[in-house]
Formats: sequence, C-alpha cells, structure tokens
Amino acid sequence: MKINHNISALIANGHLKTTNKALDKSLERLSSGYRINHAADDSAGMAISQKMKTQIAGLEQASRNASDGISVIQTAEGALTEVEAMLQRARELSVQAANGTNTAEDREAIQKEIDQLLQEIQRISDDTEFNTKTLLNGNVDRKSYSTNTQVKLLSASDNVPSKEYNITVTKKGEKASISGTGALNATGPAVETQFIINGESVTIPANSTKDEIVARIRSTAEKVGAAVSVAATSITFSSLEAGKNEKLEIYCDNALANYLHINQKTEAAGKDAEVSIDTTKPEYTATTTVHADGNIVVISDSDGFEMKVEIADDYAPAAPGGAGANPIKISILDAGPMTLQIGANEGQVVDLSIPEVSPKTLGIENLNTLSEKGASKAITLLDSAINKVSSIRAKLGAYENRMEHAIANLDVSSENLTEALSRIEDVDMAEEMATYTQQNVLSQAGVSMLAQANQRPQTILSLLQ
Repeated sequence: MKINHNISALIANGHLKTTNKALDKSLERLSSGYRINHAADDSAGMAISQKMKTQIAGLEQASRNASDGISVIQTAEGALTEVEAMLQRARELSVQAANGTNTAEDREAIQKEIDQLLQEIQRISDDTEFNTKTLLNGNVDRKSYSTNTQVKLLSASDNVPSKEYNITVTKKGEKASISGTGALNATGPAVETQFIINGESVTIPANSTKDEIVARIRSTAEKVGAAVSVAATSITFSSLEAGKNEKLEIYCDNALANYLHINQKTEAAGKDAEVSIDTTKPEYTATTTVHADGNIVVISDSDGFEMKVEIADDYAPAAPGGAGANPIKISILDAGPMTLQIGANEGQVVDLSIPEVSPKTLGIENLNTLSEKGASKAITLLDSAINKVSSIRAKLGAYENRMEHAIANLDVSSENLTEALSRIEDVDMAEEMATYTQQNVLSQAGVSMLAQANQRPQTILSLLQ
C-alpha cells in the first residue's frame, strides 16, 4: 500500500474527465439542436453543410427574384390590357366612321376621340414602370444599331437571331403627289366652282380670295387623309403616307383648274420603297422575302422570322463606299432584355424581353377616319395592332407561367437541400438524450468511485496505530 500516489484515484479521475467531456458535448448538442457545433465535431460534414447553406440561401433568393419577375410581367401585362381595350374602342370607332351615313362633322368627332386614345397609348408606353424601370418603351427589348441612321429596325420577332443583317435600299417610298404649274392669284374665279379630292367635295364661292380658297381645299383634303401646301410658285397636294396604295384623285371645274394650274381631272399614286436582300447570305434563307408598304419594309420567312424596318421620309442613298452606304448593316443585340437571376449560381438566368408598344411601333401613328377610305384602312391597321398586342400579351403569359414553374422547382430544391443539411447537421434528439443519460450516470458513478478511491489511503492509518 502506498500513500504518495493514489493510482486508483487517478484512474477514476481520468475516466471522470472523459465522461464530463462527453457530457458537456451532449449538453451542447441537446441545447443547440445541432450535431456539428464546431468544425472539430465533423470537419467533412462542416464543409459540406456550409456549401449546402450557401445553395439554400441562393435558392431562396432566386425564388424571390422570380417572384419579382412575375410582378414585372404582371405590371406590363396589365398596361397592355388597357392598350388593347383602347385599340378595340378605336376599331369600333373606325367601323362607325366607315359608314356612309356619317357627316364630315361626325367623322371629325370620331377622329378627336381616336386621337385621344392614341395619345393615351403613347403615355402608357412612356410611363409604365416597375421600380423606376420603364417597361413598354423598348428599354426591355433587344437593341439594334444601323450603319445608316435613316434606316432603323422597328421590331424583330423572337425567331430573329441576334446577329448582323445586310439590306440594300435602292429607293425610298414616295407619297402620292400632284403639283400645280404656276402661282395662285390673289383672287379666284369669278364664278362658283367645285373641287373634289378622293370623293370629298367642296364648293368655292365666286371671287373668293386666295386664302379662302386654300382654306376650303385644305379642310376638304384633310378629311380624306391628304395634305395641301402652298408655295410662292405653286400649290401641292400629297398623301400623308408613302406607298403604292396611297392615291390622289382630283377633279375640279375648268375655271378652278386654270386658277390652280392643274388639269380638270388628275390622278397620282405613291410608290413603295425598293429594298433587296441577298438570300445566299447566312443570315437569311432561300425562302426569305421582302415586302414594302411605303417606307415600312417587312423581311420574313415561313418559319416565323420577321424584321420590320423603317426608312426615313428624307432618306437619300449614301455615296458608294461612304458611311451608311449599301449594303446597310443592321445589328441586333441581346443587350437590352431584363435579366432575371432565377438560380443560386452564375449563369442561371432568364432574359425577359418586352417590345416597345406605341402608336408608331403598332403602325397606327397616322390613323385617319375623316373619310370612308381612311376609316376602312384604319380598321385593317387596328386589326394588325390588336394582333400584335395580343401576341405580346401571350408571350408575357408564357413568361409568367415559366416563372411559376421556376419558383416551384426552386422551392422543391431548397426543401430537398434543407432536408439533406438536416441529416448532416442536426442532432437526433432521442439518440443524444440516451447518450446524455448514459454519460450522466457514468459521471455520477465516477464521482462516487473517485470519492471511494480517495478514501483508500485512510486505511493506512490503521497500520500506524
């Protein structure tokens, strides 16, 4: 028996320390709910769990991003709902104006309402915003650049790849035009005369002044979508738009014809722009065709490829080899669309593209219902505009459905990753409670045995008595 070293106490104390450490860890796990509280608990598990937490946080934010994207789409689609309602109203008014029972005053009243509708469509295009980002003015559409500023892209379908396209513009479209050959006198014919333009007539009283005659003729011409300009040397009648479908037919009495320096009966027609493409080039196919309507040119094929190009009214061909010379290059870029980050990692994005929706891009900028012919043409133009807006709304609806599915997928992915993280990181409370109970019993036993071990040297005293 020894008194300097109590080996039994040392052994009991060592086991008690081990038990207490295990008991402390068990208490930490039970109080935190985590199996891994420090990297030393499970270094590999800690590394894996941190990666999972990164992905889960990214997935949850991506889901919120997609929800914001849906809000953008709903904002734009709501504005387009109103635009389409106004287009429907404008078409209804055009149908009304096309009826022969209307007077000139009736059509003027109809035209005033249509003008207000067009102004409101333009305002919606300019002012529809989400978080200060305008949505319908083309800022969220693909961008385009032209080597000739007088030739620009109005719109491109989704089936038009982002690349460079070459077109050759030979001639711009021309308006229908009739010009007199001499200056107007200060006083008109001494007899009452009649002037008729595109079926709309007006009576010119005898001895009317130049200004009175021009005012009556101009008012009549405006009703049929024609313009009148007077220079020092002559009077000119012209259509408002260019194109072979634009026609002028003028008839007047002989006395008025002599005064205006035109024939008693005169006809004129406009011309479409002359544009060509090289279908052997890789950007086009053998079935790609070109259709011009005045200065609006549509390049399309049977596969949904469609580009609408506008040629400026004052277009003049550039010198060969100079800036803006043929072939004119139009580049379409993906720089404009709104990019939605709908994934946790780089590159997991969706580009949201919303075309410009304005009277100009819808082709209804110059609607004129002051004549039966103009009203009939307005019906056709509005049908095309309604179809375009409906197509954009359908596209936005498809975007929204896609975002809904993306959100559902992101939420499921987040749930599955969270479940996997829980298996790695969370403690099994039942199992850990059993461990805690075991270590607690061992701790109490260790304390008791240590007390017993510390009492053993006391027995040596009996030998010394």
